[in-house]
Amino acid sequence: MKQIGRQLFPASEGLVPLISLANLLIPILILFLSEPPLRIGIGLALLLVFVVAYREQYWRKGYEQLFIIIQLIIILAFMIFYHPVYAYIGFLVAMTLSKQSLLFMKIVAVIFAVAVCTLTIPLYVETGIVILFVMLPTLFGVCAMPFIVRSQVNYKQMAERLKAATEQLERMAQQEERQRIARELHDTLGHTLSLIALKGEVTSKLIQRAPEKALQEAKEITETARGALKQMRELVTTMRIVSLHEEFEHAKSLCAAAGIHLDITIPNEFTHASERTPLSPLQETILAMCFREALTNVVRHSRAAHCSATLEIEEGLVRLTIADDGIGIDPEKVNQANGSGIAGLKQRLALVDGYLILEANPNQGTQLSLHIPRTIRNERTGK
Repeated sequence: MKQIGRQLFPASEGLVPLISLANLLIPILILFLSEPPLRIGIGLALLLVFVVAYREQYWRKGYEQLFIIIQLIIILAFMIFYHPVYAYIGFLVAMTLSKQSLLFMKIVAVIFAVAVCTLTIPLYVETGIVILFVMLPTLFGVCAMPFIVRSQVNYKQMAERLKAATEQLERMAQQEERQRIARELHDTLGHTLSLIALKGEVTSKLIQRAPEKALQEAKEITETARGALKQMRELVTTMRIVSLHEEFEHAKSLCAAAGIHLDITIPNEFTHASERTPLSPLQETILAMCFREALTNVVRHSRAAHCSATLEIEEGLVRLTIADDGIGIDPEKVNQANGSGIAGLKQRLALVDGYLILEANPNQGTQLSLHIPRTIRNERTGK
């Protein structure tokens, strides 16, 4: 049955359209039980056209409203020339109708309601209030259910976007904290290392003239270096390491909520979440943070429909390329201090001797390559 469903309808729709189509067995049965052969033949021909239109609405994007109109005309024909109870076929139109524009949905609801009421009222004299209870469900199915389904879908999408926005706010708060730590590392250790370099120069000059003072300076250099090492360890331990795998997973949910198709290409040896890049934890954290900001810019500003992220691990460096098919960036704005967040990315990458290459033009998309050099260690010495 699954194979048949895939042939008749797109695989993404599952078996729901095929199961809904099975409801036509009831009007077919009514035809054979209550109509003469000629009317049965005409009715079966109309149902065949209905089935073709029902199927084509799933395959021919952009023509859904045309096929819905064809189905509604067939339903109205059954109601007029056979019996109003055939309005129940309208349940098959409800799901596709819910995905159309509000104006189209309202027009269909009004026309269908008028037709049902017009054809049902004369039967009220013969059957009484029973006919009203019989026809109310079909009125609900075509005139109300599409709006309910549409509201549920919109609510689900809004909830997903709200969840993605909440996660993004949390990550922005974490990023702000990491930026603070990075600035503190840069300012504090930069000052300390400058002091060590200065004392080293003084020591080298005092070795010949005043060995005792040179020895004292050397001791102070040692103490200063130990203090700097302690500061660095305290700062780094407060910063949670962020892996690229975490950011890739977050990127998928973020782009899905924004309606952007994201393709992520990674080396085979990096496919499992437990695998790490050959970068140090600090280097990978900075690369992950830069990827997050780059992708956030794509979602916020690019107006792209597609985006790709490609991770390449080479002997001397790790490169992460983010490309989109959006509106691109004006080269003049790229050169500005805060243009598109490029300056912030450069500052982060500079902390680990990394750099970026940007290729962008208006209306031609943007490609951003993040490069971080690998720290090659000697396996024998461990240095």
